[in-house]
Amino acid sequence: MQRQPPCVGATQRLSSANRRLAAEASLRALARWSGLAWRLLQRLRMRLSCWCAWGVAVMAATTMGCSGSPSNGHDSVGLSGDDGGSSSGGSGSGGHSGSSSGGSGSGGSSGSSSGSSGGSSGSGSGSSSSGGSSGSSSGSSGGSSGSSSGGSPGSDGGGALWLPTTGAPIHFHWMIGASTFSAADILPDQDGLAVYDIDGQGATAADVAAIHAAGAIAVCYVDVGTLENFRPDYSQFPSSVIGPPVAGWPGENWLLVSAANQSVILPLMQARFQQWCMAKGFDAIEPDNLDGWTNTSDIDQTDNLSYDLAIAQLAHALPLSIGLKNLMTDLDASQYATFLPQFDWALNEQCYEYSECDAYTAAGSFIPAGKAVFDVEYNVSPDCSDADQNHMNAQLTDLDLVGATDSGYQYTPCVPDSQSTW
Repeated sequence: MQRQPPCVGATQRLSSANRRLAAEASLRALARWSGLAWRLLQRLRMRLSCWCAWGVAVMAATTMGCSGSPSNGHDSVGLSGDDGGSSSGGSGSGGHSGSSSGGSGSGGSSGSSSGSSGGSSGSGSGSSSSGGSSGSSSGSSGGSSGSSSGGSPGSDGGGALWLPTTGAPIHFHWMIGASTFSAADILPDQDGLAVYDIDGQGATAADVAAIHAAGAIAVCYVDVGTLENFRPDYSQFPSSVIGPPVAGWPGENWLLVSAANQSVILPLMQARFQQWCMAKGFDAIEPDNLDGWTNTSDIDQTDNLSYDLAIAQLAHALPLSIGLKNLMTDLDASQYATFLPQFDWALNEQCYEYSECDAYTAAGSFIPAGKAVFDVEYNVSPDCSDADQNHMNAQLTDLDLVGATDSGYQYTPCVPDSQSTW
C-alpha cells in the first residue's frame, strides 16, 4: 500500500492571522516537548551517574583482587602468599597486584605476587585477579570461591595464573601414563588442594571438567623438548628440527631447538598449548624435556635455555601457569634470577635419590620465594622429614605414572591426602 502524500494545501490557504496563531501554537507545543525532553535527560543523567559510580566501585574491587571470571565449577584456593614471605608470582605484561580479601586458606600467608599476561594477584591467602577465581569472598563474572592455599584460576584463557605456594601441602597426582584417564582416576577424600597432571593431547575437555568438579587443578602435560612419533602433529615438524633418538624411548627424538630452528618449533608448540591445553580448560602446563643440551651434544646450552624461556612466555600469553621441570638442578645460582620469575612452580624427579633437592631450597630458588615444588621419587622413598620441614611436596610413585585405576599404580605421599597442613 502506498503512503498518503502530506496535506499541504490547507496550510497554504491560511490567512496571515491564522498563520500567526498556528505558529504560536506550534511554539507552545515545542516548548512543552522541550521541557519534557529536558526532564527525561535529567533523569537519564542521574541514572548514568549511579551506573558510573557502580562501575568505579566494581573496578576498585577488581583492582583489590576481589573478582574472578571464568567459572569451571571448581573451588578457588588462593593465588598468592606463602608462609609469611613474599611470593614473586609469574611475570608478564599487564599484571596487577593488590590486597586480596579472598579465602582464608590453610597455611596461606601474605605476600605480594605479580600477575602475568593480564592476570593479577593479591596478597593474602585468597585469590586475586581479574579473570581468575576469587577467594572466599564472592567474585564477579562467575568466579568461584574457595578456602585453601594454592590458587585456582579461571581456565578459559581469560583469567589469572595458577600460582601455587608453599603455604600448605598440595596433593599432586601425576598420571600422564594413564591408559585412558577418566573421572574414575580422581581420588576421594582429598583434604586441601589436589592437582591432576595428565597428558594434554590424550585428555578431553570432559576429563578436565571432572577434575574441576572435584575441586582440583588440571595440569596439561606437553613434551616440548622431544618429538614422539605417535603425536597427531608429528608430520608438521620438518626433518631439519628432528635430532637424535632419546635413549630408552623408542619412537622419540630430541628436538634441535637451535636459535635458527626456534622460529619453526615455537609456533608448533604454541598450537599444542592452545589446542591441547587452553581449549580443554586446563589450568597449567607441564613442559617436558627442557634440558636437551644435557643429553645430546647436538643442542647448544645457550639456545636451549632461550628456548625454555620462550616456552614459558607462550604459556603465560594464554594465560596458563607453567612449571619448571627438572631444569633447576642444571642451572647455577647466577641463573636463578632469570628463570624464577618466568616459571610459577617446579617439578623434579628423584632429587632425593640423587641428592639434588638443595637446588630448590637454596637462596633465590623456588621454596625461599614461596613457590610450590613437587618432587617425585621412583626407587627410594623421599626424606619426608626434610621435605615437610622445607614445605616440599614429595612422594614415592610408580615409574610409569599410570592412572589410579590402572595396574601397577603406586602413590605414597609424605603428607597424606587426608591432611591439609604441614
